[in-house]
Amino acid sequence: MAVVACTNILGSTAFRVTCGAKLGLPEWVAAADGAALATGHAKQRALVMLDIAAGHLAAGRLEAAFALTSRAMDAGLQYRSGRIVERTRALRRSLVTSSPPKVVRDFDERLRGVYL
Repeated sequence: MAVVACTNILGSTAFRVTCGAKLGLPEWVAAADGAALATGHAKQRALVMLDIAAGHLAAGRLEAAFALTSRAMDAGLQYRSGRIVERTRALRRSLVTSSPPKVVRDFDERLRGVYL
């Protein structure tokens, strides 16, 4: 079993979402995702959105995962945050499929033109 270090720099709800995403526990993410988005600065919310998207991805909810990932990428571009944009790329790379669904192909098309 992998050991994941999570530090509580966020509120406890966002902390649970982040740990759930890192541990691949979509039920942790789903139980706390709404409240987690109400906390922190816009950049921090974007990073939490990516954690929530990872939980949706782990649960097989691609539409929800890539909708949140797109919103997070928008925030990353608005604030010119390479960290957020790189995390969106990493989340996309975590989905390996020979024929991605339309929502993923649309996201790929958008991501292809992103440079910071």
